[in-house]
Amino acid sequence: MNEIKITPQTYIDMNKEFEEDDIPFRISIPTQEAIDKWQSQPPQHIGVVHNVDMVADMWAEHNRIEEERKLQLELDL
Repeated sequence: MNEIKITPQTYIDMNKEFEEDDIPFRISIPTQEAIDKWQSQPPQHIGVVHNVDMVADMWAEHNRIEEERKLQLELDL
């Protein structure tokens, strides 16, 4: 895996681009030590990973309800 070397200059360049593009956003510029410390930390898991397809489950439930509704209508006739 190719790692990109992040330095304080990276942040300076990003801020310069923000100014050039008239984006009202600035990033505080960390020291190289702070960047190295941040990069040496293990990645944190963000969010919840679902092992099921929730959309498929919702469609299955919808279809089941529709089938029950159709059967009820037939019985009512």
